[in-house]
Order: sequence, then structure tokens, then C-alpha cells
Amino acid sequence: MTAYVEKPPHVHPTRMRHIPDEDLPELGRTWRWRAPVPAGMPADAADDLIGIEVDFLDKGHGRSRLYGFHYLRWMTPLIAAYSETGEQRYADTWERLFLQWYADRDRVEGDWPGLDVIWYSLGVCARGMYLTHALHVFGTALGERCRREMLKTVIGGARWSAEEHDEFRHGNWQFATVCELLHLARVFADLPEAGSWAEVALARIHEHLERDVRADGGHHERSPGYHGMCLDALKRAAAVEPSLAAHPRYPLMHDWLAALTTSGGWVPHLQDSGVVWPVDIEPLSGPVNLEASGYAVLRGGGFHTVINYGPYVGHELEPHSHHAALDFVIEGWGVPLAWEGGGPPSYDDPGYYDWYQATRAHNTLLVPGQEYVEDRRASCDLFRIFPDKQVFEGHHRGYEQRHDRRIVFVPDPGYWVVSDRIDAEAIWQLHGLSPWRRHGDGFVTEKGPGLLAVPLEEPDEVLHGNGPARIPDPEARTAEYGEIHTLGLRRADGRFTVGLFPFRDQPPTVPDGWTVHADRR
Repeated sequence: MTAYVEKPPHVHPTRMRHIPDEDLPELGRTWRWRAPVPAGMPADAADDLIGIEVDFLDKGHGRSRLYGFHYLRWMTPLIAAYSETGEQRYADTWERLFLQWYADRDRVEGDWPGLDVIWYSLGVCARGMYLTHALHVFGTALGERCRREMLKTVIGGARWSAEEHDEFRHGNWQFATVCELLHLARVFADLPEAGSWAEVALARIHEHLERDVRADGGHHERSPGYHGMCLDALKRAAAVEPSLAAHPRYPLMHDWLAALTTSGGWVPHLQDSGVVWPVDIEPLSGPVNLEASGYAVLRGGGFHTVINYGPYVGHELEPHSHHAALDFVIEGWGVPLAWEGGGPPSYDDPGYYDWYQATRAHNTLLVPGQEYVEDRRASCDLFRIFPDKQVFEGHHRGYEQRHDRRIVFVPDPGYWVVSDRIDAEAIWQLHGLSPWRRHGDGFVTEKGPGLLAVPLEEPDEVLHGNGPARIPDPEARTAEYGEIHTLGLRRADGRFTVGLFPFRDQPPTVPDGWTVHADRR
């Protein structure tokens, strides 16, 4: 018996998959309706698509990437290029590629059991966005057949979405899809079904704002990237339904990103996220505890620290939570000082499970020989702000033994004291942007900006490693993949106290009295 990821297939042969021409609205009237909110990529890559040959059935894209390929986002530079230049070659290329896709779509087969490549929520949602925008921009530069089949794709997808999402379920798939369903209902307001689409969509959106957005404004899955995707979808819906912006969770979703945004203008790639670059969102000025989401933010002296103490959260297909708790990342001078693996370039990446999601890619304790369990019961035990310091204490039970961690941040002159306890042999992990080397009583990254890590107790063994991660570049506002370097300190007693001292160019002088902040229990 097939286990379906969403509802069992309900693609009607003539209402959704192959809508007869006579059942379409007259094309000339369509664009006297509401103009859609723009969507898609900039024009940069448009010329690379001229003359390109595409095999829409090719499974070589990868198990997960095949689904994303059929969103058709990669075609959208053609829309932007035509909008900017009016050159017919961009419309002609779009038409050629789209008609090929439309002819091939029924033969596409994916490798995720129980999940159709074409008829699944995010694919239907994405094509609704891009095709509606393309119809508006290209207009009669596209042939009538192409415009008809684009319109059939949009209307058939909206009908499918309204049936698929007739009741609430957690996750970014439904949230984003019903936001686009509302957008389409308002753009195609003259369609007889538009009212029922809007009714379904508004009901689900309000349920997501109450049940899928946490009290602190964070999306249920705790991933900045998927939070941003849901917020962008909500903005599209609010653009055609302004009442949504009056919901109290709407500004809180912006505030959540502001709390996590660094001085460099980026949000760390927590859980299965990429590095997020919020638009029109200024970082908060002080520390904050996002209790509902399980992120504690220490901030001051030009530094920004995020500590993860939240739950492991499920998902429609696979969880976006990572196998780590009480891990932290640190930013200073606009760049990462303590960094982690973050999200993968693709869920087909061979390192997805044993690096990106694994404990070893995070700044926390690793217990050799033990499996990290999903029911980690992580908790914040103390979050206190004093005039001269900020203190976080927490614990989790992801291992057989309880792990306790205390982080004291001293904004002036700027350093951290991290204390850990677990009744097991453990490895204390920290990842920097350059290799670590011995420096006095501690270890320093070879390049600045970086950190000097000074353990209060000498480790039994020092370990080194490396792995891939996105590295944010504040000037270019990009985050290409580079390499991060692991410092591992192993102790048989599972007791660690480590001072972290940031520097821009040269390793700093360790301030006197830093050990007063050590947790000596």
C-alpha cells in the first residue's frame, strides 16, 4: 500500500490536468483583472537560456532537485529580461520551453514515494506565481496556444490546491501554497471559483498565523529560510488582502527575523536554512530570548550570538531540524566568528545526513558512541541580562546523560565563557573560518576576524576537522560555499570551560579575571 506524503491523488482529468479550451476564460479579458504581484529571478541569466535544450524527464537533476526543477523558477530570468528590453527572443524562448514542459509534464516520474513531481503543493504554488507573472508581462508576445496552456496550468493548480488544503496541517508547504491560492483568487477575481478559493485560503492562512507561527513570531519549523519563504508568501497574500497585515503575528514574523539579523545584515543558517538576507529589516539593538522558538540571542559590543535550545520539529516529508542543541553561532565585524555547517546546497547532497544535519557540524558537545535522539527535551533554564554581562543556561537530553551548558557573554571588552557538563566522555566542538593552531594556553584561528579559544582545563586530546558551509559576505550580500574548520577538545570527564576571545587582525591579550565566569559546579 502506497503511503502518500500529501492527500491521495485527486488530480481531476478535465478540471485540473487537461482543461478543455472551451472551459477557459477569454484571454483578452484576463488582464483587465488584477495585476499579479511580481515573482521570479532577475534578468542576469536570461541570455544563457536562449537556445538551451532541456530534458524535463531527466532524473539526473537528483531526487529532490527534480521537484524544484519543475517549479520553473529557472525560466523566470526570461520574464525580467523581456520586461526590461521588450526583445521578442525572450518571449520566444519562454514559449518554446513552456510548451515542451506542458507536453512532457504527465510523463515526469519522481523517486520520492507517494509524492507526485508536478501535483504537489510547492510545485503548484511556485508555478502559480511564475506563470501568472509571465502571462502579465509577456502578454500577446506569446502565442495564443502558449497563453492558454499557461492559464490552464494556473487554474488547474488552484483547483487542486483548494481541494488539497481543505483542512489545516502544519508546515511551510501548506502555508505558502494557500497564500498563493489567495493571491490567485484575487488576481482572477472574475472566475466563478475565485470566491471559494479565497474562502479556503483565508481559513488556512488564519489557522497558520495562530497555530503554525509561534508566539514570538517564528515559523513552526524554526528555520530562518523557511520562515522567510512563508513570510514572503504572506506578504504576497497581504498585498491583495490588506487585512492580513493587521494580524498581530504579521509584524511579529518581521520582528523574529530582526532579532536574528546580525550587524552584517544576514541571518545565520540555522537548521536546514541558507543564509538569509532580510530586506527592509533592521537588526534589534539588544539581547532577546525567543522562548517559543527556542533561540536565545546575546548582543552587545558589536557582537551577536544565537544559541539554539529548541525542539526537533517534524515536516511533511523530512524534518528540517538538525541533530544538535545548545549549539551557538557568533558574529562580529559583520562576519561569522563561530560558525556551523548550516543547510545543504541540495537535499540530494551526499553529506546532508552525516555532515549538515549531524551533531559534528555544530558548536556543541559530541558524545562518541552515542546516537543523538530526536526527543532531546532542550530547555532554557536561565536568561539574565546584567549591566556588565549576559547569561544563558540550558540543558538537553539528546544523549543518555543530561548535557548542561552555561554561556556568559561580556560585551565590554567582548568575550564569552562557555561551560559544559555531561557525565560521559565528550568532545567540545567549535568551528571557525580558518584552521586552528596552538597559541599560548589555547587555540587560535589562523586568520582574522576570528577567535582565540582558551580551555580552563587541558583537554585529553585535541582533534581537528573540516567541512563545507556557506560563508556570508556582507559587501556582496552573498553566501557561497567555503570550508569551516573544527576544533575538538576531548575530555573523559565531560567537563569543559572555554573562554572565547575575538580578534580582528591579531590574537588578543586574554583579559584578567575571565575565569570568574566559569561554572565550577
